[in-house]
Amino acid sequence: MRKYIDSFGKQHDLDDPQTYVFYPDDCDVLDKLMFKDIGFALVYYKYFHPDSLNDITVKEQMNRIDKLIETFCKDRKNNYKNILWYKEQLFLFQDEIENMC
Repeated sequence: MRKYIDSFGKQHDLDDPQTYVFYPDDCDVLDKLMFKDIGFALVYYKYFHPDSLNDITVKEQMNRIDKLIETFCKDRKNNYKNILWYKEQLFLFQDEIENMC
């Protein structure tokens, strides 16, 4: 059991498939959703709110987002057909971008 506390304070088990029950069971769809969310996050910070990057809290969040993107890109090739890996990556990424301000 790998515990994860989301941005709303709710605890999740990252090893439990029920955590991801609301995601589709298709790696290609999950891949596209992940790239869509990555694009959203980057455009949001770099183009819609570039001034916010001077704020230390925003900078810390961007660093976390960059780390999640890096992990996804680095491990994607080895997990391309691993549906639980995709669901976990998307879950973590969407939780991080949920509270972008």
